[in-house]
Amino acid sequence: MARTTRLTTSVIHTMLLVTLLFCLQGGISLITALYSTGDAQAINDSGSLRMRSYQLLFLANSEGRHLEQKLEEFETILYSPALARSEAWYMPAASGHTYRLVKERWTLMKEYAQEGNSRRYVREVKRFVDEIDAFVDSLEKFSALKLRVLMISQILTLALMGALTVYALFFVRRQFAQPLERLERGAEAIAARNFAFTPQPSRYRELNTLGQTLASTARDLDTLYQQLESKVVSQDLALRQAHERLTFLYDAAQTLSSTGLESSVLTRLMTALQQHLDADGVCLQLDGERPLCLGCNEGEPARASLNEGGDALGEIRLYPADRADRDLLRNFALLLGRAVQQHRDLLMQERLGLMEERAVIARELHDSLGQLLAYMKIQLTLLNRATQAGSPEGIEEARQALKVSVDNAYRQLRELLATFRLKVEAPDLPSALECILNELEERSDATLTLDYRLPPMTLSATQQVHLLQLMREAVVNAIKHAGAGHIQLRCMAEDDKLVMSVEDDGIGMTTPDNPENHFGLNIMQERARQMGGTLRIDQSPLGGVRVQVAVTIPSEDSHG
Repeated sequence: MARTTRLTTSVIHTMLLVTLLFCLQGGISLITALYSTGDAQAINDSGSLRMRSYQLLFLANSEGRHLEQKLEEFETILYSPALARSEAWYMPAASGHTYRLVKERWTLMKEYAQEGNSRRYVREVKRFVDEIDAFVDSLEKFSALKLRVLMISQILTLALMGALTVYALFFVRRQFAQPLERLERGAEAIAARNFAFTPQPSRYRELNTLGQTLASTARDLDTLYQQLESKVVSQDLALRQAHERLTFLYDAAQTLSSTGLESSVLTRLMTALQQHLDADGVCLQLDGERPLCLGCNEGEPARASLNEGGDALGEIRLYPADRADRDLLRNFALLLGRAVQQHRDLLMQERLGLMEERAVIARELHDSLGQLLAYMKIQLTLLNRATQAGSPEGIEEARQALKVSVDNAYRQLRELLATFRLKVEAPDLPSALECILNELEERSDATLTLDYRLPPMTLSATQQVHLLQLMREAVVNAIKHAGAGHIQLRCMAEDDKLVMSVEDDGIGMTTPDNPENHFGLNIMQERARQMGGTLRIDQSPLGGVRVQVAVTIPSEDSHG
């Protein structure tokens, strides 16, 4: 693994290097400036020594006062600090050597001047001035050298700074800016759900950490997105399967509710189950019946029992077991078991209804025609006796009684046929009552009205049939026997009872509590008892007869 360093360390090193360069440049400039201080004065002073050397030539024979003054001034300049530093350690050897020569020569030249030996002074002044010129030239060369050093250092420093700047820009772009741009593009790609991000290695630990963290985040996000997509696909598949399963069960339920359990219907449903589950075979076994099998029924099957209310009704077998959707199979078995149980309950209700209707017919025939036939049998016996006795009065009386009995029997038979042929085709009880009144009103001159105030769903279907038959019988009696012009039907709730009545304005009944030969009233009382109510016949407020049936309303607890 390549060695890495911290970005902050590199930045600090770079800043230290730049600072060092600036300090180096400043130091060189400062040193050069410090050691250049006094160069101009030294050059001027050394130049003035040449001029004063020639002045002393003219003062060599002059008065001593002026000569001594000029000698002192000359020495002041010659031994001044600006010239004396020529012998310092940092000065060139040539400057120190020429300066010492000038001082040694000045000792001789001073003696010549003080002695007034002008010829000797003139002969040596030329050499003295040359030595001063050499000294001045050395000072000038050293000053020029320092300026060149300063200039070269400035140029080198500027060049180095420029190179460092260029290198820094290139380095920053390559080692810092470009990796950051790659990280930025990687972040944008991750934001666009493109997780194929590979970090580039860097010499800096911070950039490596950032790149590796971003790559790790991209991998984690890629894994999460793949997991989410996998879950979405699996959930979508599960929802599609559930939808198909529910659609199949709904269609099966619709088929079972709209059609009977015929062999063709069961075959169609089992075929649909086999195709839906892509099974090799399927078999339906109902208790007490031959099995209905389709396809190849080999191997170990998947089984689902047909249960309804705890009773085992049969089972469904699906071949092979590994292709079975057991939840679907159980739900299908549940639907089919419920349909089978409902079909059997319906058959049982039909049988019970048929038996009950037969019992009603037998009872009403016994109460009406049976009594009349028994009475006619008695009259036939009396007729035979009168015939054997040769009694014309007895024969005529028996014949008249038989004729009246036959007429009553015929009337009772027509009324029973009309009652048994009653059909309830209306959607509800008020509409059925309206249909009956409209039918009877067309056959008579009486006015029939209905006042219906019962709450909905208060009477069962059996109670409604008995009520319709009872009301029809009461209206027919009012039309035929009472000569009524207005007949009113009332149905209303009073306290905890449902009260239904038929009132007329006819002639009324002489003995309504125990009428002789009123078989219709007996039948009405029987129907009232079958409804769970009581029948009452009394005086009507309209002036005729009122037939009233009262049924107790069942409480909510009784339905629980």
